[in-house]
Amino acid sequence: MWGIGENIEGMKTRVIYASLTGNTAKVARAIAAALGVEPEDVRDLKSGDVAGVGLLLVGDGVYGWKPSRRMVRFLKGLPDLRGVKAAVFGTYGARPTQLPVLKGLLTEKGAEIIGEFACPGVDWFTLGLLRRGRPSERDLERARAFAAEMARKAGYPLPESSR
Repeated sequence: MWGIGENIEGMKTRVIYASLTGNTAKVARAIAAALGVEPEDVRDLKSGDVAGVGLLLVGDGVYGWKPSRRMVRFLKGLPDLRGVKAAVFGTYGARPTQLPVLKGLLTEKGAEIIGEFACPGVDWFTLGLLRRGRPSERDLERARAFAAEMARKAGYPLPESSR
């Protein structure tokens, strides 16, 4: 692995996520591993920490049909993102209703949205009775393929281990 946010050619790629139940964290780790970077929990960041990013992947779960308040605050506080390629991802119990909100917030900052990915997670609203075992290994494989496609679309190389 390279440093946080750097891939093999020093290009700035960031995978930032919020995850209250751990579902989206699993997906973030799969995406980040495919890109050769470390995933970053939004709780550990300030909005100004994204300076110089070229490819930004943002993920969150669904909480009351919306993304988490912490992620919304973080995205609203971001500086201008013109020239940044961005993608969103997340997990959901019923529907991925957080993704349009995430895309809207990034677009408002000037980012170009190049893709989105969602998969079911364990539905904790039903005390974990629905969608047990999700995200599954198949879901995580799809997340890694999504990451590779986003890197390709953004013109960023993948680490040798991801090819």
